[in-house]
This record gives sequence, C-alpha cells and structure tokens, in this order.
Amino acid sequence: MNTFPWYATELFLRICEAGGLSAASRHGKIGISQPALSGQMATLEQHLGVKLFERKPFQLTAQGKQFQEEALRLRTRMGLLEHALAQGTEKPLRIAAADVIIRNYLPLLLKQIDHGTRTRLVLREAPSQDLAGLVRDGEADIAIGALSRHVHQGTTPLVEVIARPPFLLHIPPSYRKKIKEWSDLMPLLRSEPPGLISLPQDSLIGQHINAALRKSRVEWHPTVEVCSLSHVPAYVDLDFGFGFGILTADVKTAPYFKNCMPIPTDRIPAMPIGVWYHENLDPTAQHLLALIRQMGKRIC
Repeated sequence: MNTFPWYATELFLRICEAGGLSAASRHGKIGISQPALSGQMATLEQHLGVKLFERKPFQLTAQGKQFQEEALRLRTRMGLLEHALAQGTEKPLRIAAADVIIRNYLPLLLKQIDHGTRTRLVLREAPSQDLAGLVRDGEADIAIGALSRHVHQGTTPLVEVIARPPFLLHIPPSYRKKIKEWSDLMPLLRSEPPGLISLPQDSLIGQHINAALRKSRVEWHPTVEVCSLSHVPAYVDLDFGFGFGILTADVKTAPYFKNCMPIPTDRIPAMPIGVWYHENLDPTAQHLLALIRQMGKRIC
C-alpha cells in the first residue's frame, strides 16, 4: 500500500480554512504555488478514491466533510501530545483572541476563575483567521474571534457560535450632517467612495464586508489600513474617512457611539463570533469556556 499522503492532508485542511484553492494560495502561509497545491489535492483524492470538494465555487462533498473532521481530530490529538511531551504534566492555560477581546472582555472573565493551581496564563493576540489553527495545532487551549462562513460547527477543534453582533459605521465629522441612514451613503459609494479606515481586505471581517458590498455593486477599498477595529474611531474623528465597527454592548456606552450608525443586517449581515476549544479541557478551562458562553449572551 502506498504511503499515506500526510502532507497533502495538511494542505487540504488549510484549503478548507481558507475557503478554496485560490484563497489558500493567496494567504501566503502554505508555501507552494497554486498548481502544486492542485497537484497535491489530486494525489490525495486519488489515494482516497473519492472527490473531496468542488473547485468553483469551493464546497466540500459529503466524503470531504467526513475526511476533514477525522483529519482535524487526529491533528489536534497529535498537537496535544506534542505539547504534553514538551511541557510535562503542568502547563499554562493558553488563550488566543483578537486584541479587543483580550483588552475589553477577557480580564473580567479571568477574574472569575480560580487559576491558583496554574503556574501561569498565556494570552496571545492573533487575527481571527489564525485562531482555529492555533487551537488545532496545540498552541492554544481556547480561542475567541470572528468565524469564517466556511467553518462547520462541531468539527475539531470544536467550535461554537456565541454571538452575532451587527456592524456599525463610524461617520467622520465632515459627513455627520449629511449621512443619517445607510441609504444616504449608497449614492456616495456608487459615485466616488470617500476614505475608509478598515482592517486588511484579506481579514475575515474585511472579506465579509466586501462580499456584502459587492452584492450592492459597491467597491470600497481602505485608504487607511489598521490592525484592529479599536483603532478605527480615532482616525474617523480626525476625518480620514468612514470606518466599520461591530455593535457590541460596550460600544453602545462608548463616547464615540453618538457618531455611529447601525448597519441594517440585510445590507451587511451580522458577523458570527465563535469560540474554538479542544475536546479534553481541564476543569479550569471548562469553567472559562462556560463564562465565555455567558459573555456571548451579553455581548450584543
């Protein structure tokens, strides 16, 4: 029997995370060209004797979903084994999340858990598109952030949607008298779009917003690119342009909220926020997971 194509299996999982061959190749972390990536997928499908996914548009077949779940489960267990061998029996509670969550939400959650038996907590800031991989590869026990539309709940690492907060638009000073509703903005976007402060367009939130705008025949590209949504209000107030944000409970009490406009979900759908975690969490991590679920109910 031929050697199992483990390398191709890893590439397949990364294609699933990215949402397609082209997206995975553009992401820049796979390290091979798109033709080579296609060749690896052909090898994997030939070895398994099944078709794993449709190419255009990207969609897993039933066999592909089954193979993805089993491959993810195996990779997670190997990552946990690797970490256990390296760290011994004592290990920190490792949490990965976007900076807004680490700064605004996580401190209050961590105050509610008893981590006295642990040597330390490790908090890692990371973009949403990397969170599943950090948990999957054994580099984080729990991760919190935006979910891709390609994520299937219940896969390994386990993932749950905890909230679906809608988007809002920060309005710069020069437009605050003219823009009161989303419909006021659309003629402007279709003629000569104004400045935009935004996350990178290849981020999950950037992709989500751009896909929704294209349905309205709008292309709105960032003129100021930032690494976090928390930076957006300051640049909007300086009149660099408009900026997108997520309408959470803490934002509603922020001073800048009076200069924001909620975006109808039929124009830009709400972004699911999720939590990834391993199957076998210790009691402290399980307690934190329960608190994260409760946080999700209060976040909107």
